[in-house]
Amino acid sequence: MKRLSLLKKEIALVVTACLLVGCGETAKKETVAVETGTSEVVAETATEAPAAEEPTEGNGERKILHAGSSAGMFGASNLDPATDWNGWYLSFAGVAETLFKLDDAYDAIPTLVESFDEPSDGVTWVFHLRDDVYFSNGEKMTAQSVVDCFERTLSINNRGESTLAYESMSADGQDLTIVTPYADPTFIYSLCDPLLTVYYVGDSEDYENGAHCTGPFVVDQFTPEVEMVLLKNENYWGGEVKIDEAHLMTFGDDDAMVMAMQNGELDICDGTSSAVLVCNETTGYNVLSIDTSRAEKIIFNFNASEFAKDAAVREAIAWTVDREGYEKISNGTKRANWGIYPATLSYGDNSKLDIHIKEQNLEKAAEVLDNAGYVDTDNDGVREMNGAPISLVMAVTENASTDFCDVLASDLRSIGVEMRTESYLNLDSFETYNGVNWDMSLSGKYMTPTGDASYFFDQDVITGGSANYGGYSNPELDKLADQLHKTFGDEARNELVFRMEQMLLDDNSYIVYCNGTNTYITSSRVSGYKPCPSNYYYLDANVDLD
Repeated sequence: MKRLSLLKKEIALVVTACLLVGCGETAKKETVAVETGTSEVVAETATEAPAAEEPTEGNGERKILHAGSSAGMFGASNLDPATDWNGWYLSFAGVAETLFKLDDAYDAIPTLVESFDEPSDGVTWVFHLRDDVYFSNGEKMTAQSVVDCFERTLSINNRGESTLAYESMSADGQDLTIVTPYADPTFIYSLCDPLLTVYYVGDSEDYENGAHCTGPFVVDQFTPEVEMVLLKNENYWGGEVKIDEAHLMTFGDDDAMVMAMQNGELDICDGTSSAVLVCNETTGYNVLSIDTSRAEKIIFNFNASEFAKDAAVREAIAWTVDREGYEKISNGTKRANWGIYPATLSYGDNSKLDIHIKEQNLEKAAEVLDNAGYVDTDNDGVREMNGAPISLVMAVTENASTDFCDVLASDLRSIGVEMRTESYLNLDSFETYNGVNWDMSLSGKYMTPTGDASYFFDQDVITGGSANYGGYSNPELDKLADQLHKTFGDEARNELVFRMEQMLLDDNSYIVYCNGTNTYITSSRVSGYKPCPSNYYYLDANVDLD
């Protein structure tokens, strides 16, 4: 079978995207905005906070930014930070903030915290909160207001217990004390999770229609999964908010969003592969991108697949994956990776690892299978294992990259391995995987959403992990994972993580072939915008319009 050409796939993508963008009119969604009353409350109570300066603009016009997404990034169910994933949406929009924030290296840095002491007893954390932070209704943020907020959120959201484990919380002025049930060296990283956004808790609050938070923006109008209209928070503690108003709009598909960008209706949009293809630097736009910890990887079914259990088959697949080719056809929205974590992380430095496979090498892949004794005895192009042809089923969800699967199937066929792809609506639980006949599967995941390296190993790798759908088990790695939970200090923790990564690379138990990027396209009017790798943050006070 002739090998599928990545170049041909790329040309097809270019032609298709250009045709889609070149025809039709912009598909605009009609929105019915729901007034939240947030701006009115601010006007009535702002006297309790330090007086905000009036915006000064050279042309005297309001600065109104329009942003578009086709990926559901503005799709909160309502405006209560404690329910569903709304804290993430509000953090993303610049409405809500957390006590700590992740920087570009995924280190937790104080935001609403002025200083803190690591526990001398391993469990008692004392945080001194900033004294100049006010909620958007003018009420001052105190330690007690944070306790009230956390207690409400943790009592409502079913992710609360797994996000913040604590024995007690207490307040004394601006001093917040949290006692954990066990020594937790990554506790402050938990406080970066948008589930723990800080908002005002009162007796008569209508949280679903607009909680009072501390971010640079407040919600003025909201239509679920359609549009969110923001106004600058006149009480913002973190300096001047450059724009007066922002409209965050959700589009039904990439093409409608791209056409809106080209028509001048948007200032910022998602940097999807097709969008970058059309709206790039050469056509007058800015493409801003940063690597994330989201990994696209191949996982194996160690429970039921004899092929997956075989180390030689897994190694041959690892040699076959065309990481650089996939990065190319993604128009730079993916980054090839030969290790486990992205290089932006302190424990993602591949130079600290002994990486055996550093390139696609089909000859080497065939050699591995030859040495394992797998040959094609009936000359049908497919090798046999114990008399059975090596025919693999790749289980994917409906949004998986067909380009990647098509190329991998073609390359595997060239070394005598057959692969077919079977698509399913969801593959996100043991139940969905147990109902599927599969040898391997594509899995996308943020490996360290709050900067804690334990996250991926605890869920996907250790024996019995909550997302270890393939049943991988390595007792030695399990011991290191347990040790990681008890180890303080970045250097000592990173050393353990490197050892665990090396184990996965040595037996090719998980093949991380790329990391995603957070890529956005901006018009020439936009300045001060900077994408963040954690995908928790989008708008901030620095975004401006010229």
